[in-house]
Amino acid sequence: MKKLKQQDQSFDTPAKPSQWRKLIEFIAFLAMEYRFILLAFSILIASVFLSALTVQQIRAHLSPSDPIHNNDFVFVSTEDDAVPTTSPTPSPSPSPTPSPTPTCTPTPTPDPTLRQGDENDRVRELQERLMDLNYMDLDEATSYFGTATKYAIQLFQRQHELAQDGVAGPKTLDLLFSRDAKKYTLLKGTSGNDVDSLQRQLVDLGYLEKATGYYGTMTVNAVKDFQERNGLTVDGKTGEQTLALIYSPKAKASASKIQEENRRANIKTFISIAKEQLGDKYVLGAVGPNSFDCSGLVYYCLREAGSSRGRYNALGYSQVTDWEEIKSMNNLEIGDLLFFSTGGKSIGHVGIYIGNGEMIDASSSNGKVVRRSCKTDFWTKNFKGARRPW
Repeated sequence: MKKLKQQDQSFDTPAKPSQWRKLIEFIAFLAMEYRFILLAFSILIASVFLSALTVQQIRAHLSPSDPIHNNDFVFVSTEDDAVPTTSPTPSPSPSPTPSPTPTCTPTPTPDPTLRQGDENDRVRELQERLMDLNYMDLDEATSYFGTATKYAIQLFQRQHELAQDGVAGPKTLDLLFSRDAKKYTLLKGTSGNDVDSLQRQLVDLGYLEKATGYYGTMTVNAVKDFQERNGLTVDGKTGEQTLALIYSPKAKASASKIQEENRRANIKTFISIAKEQLGDKYVLGAVGPNSFDCSGLVYYCLREAGSSRGRYNALGYSQVTDWEEIKSMNNLEIGDLLFFSTGGKSIGHVGIYIGNGEMIDASSSNGKVVRRSCKTDFWTKNFKGARRPW
């Protein structure tokens, strides 16, 4: 205590030189003892100062969009180098939930397909188009898709080499209502009920022998003959003009058809006249009109039916070579002349075949013109053949 008091007193009184020296020595002692602490403190202050100065300089030279300008990094200068430290990332503010964009639901495209059983205005349009192209023959279009419409679609599909299902699908409809749609025409190689119908018409007109349902070479030739005789373009194709004429009353029959019709008409007249003479007397050498022998009756009936054939006896008529010869009774047709031998090998009697195994002849044994069977044993045994005069 006494020593402390002496020290306190020394501070109160002016210091003597020896006292200043002791003070300086004390400060030096403290500096030596705490030099590392002071050095570290000095370095820390200098580092903070330099760091602040460096950041200001960098900000002055960078654009506002630079990440450093946006406080992404700060630099802390150390004794070795300035080490970047990441600033705390601010918590992102929740962004507002966007309102859902309304989605437009596309309206489904209606199926354009038309098939049997459908009934609407589109069917009417379909039928009208088919009628325009001659695939359908109606007095007036309807709104109902029936069997006739299905068949017309099949004809159109056949013409354009599409699947012939009779359904008016997208492909069929697109082609049907386009400029590429072809009009109805029957061509070589096609087949079907329409071909059969055409052939039957050609048969009736005498251009074809029979219907087959197939449009082959024979049908092509028959169509050409029809076109030539009726003043149409000769190409063998059954198009609009040919179809229109072939099913009309103006269609001209073939020359052979005309001949056949004349033949049938003549045969009918021939038989009718023969029947009118039933009961007339038999007179040898008579040629009518009220009495006849067998060859005289034939001559009379032929002449009245339009034939210019002369007067022959039974043997003479059997020798007319431009008349078709018939050798069997099984092949007889109405109007044929029947030849028989009578008591010998030579032909001596003639009759007119009227069908159903019967004939009309002037009978010497009956003394008149009679109608009787030609299929009895007697006539069958003596049959020598027949001729077809028409």
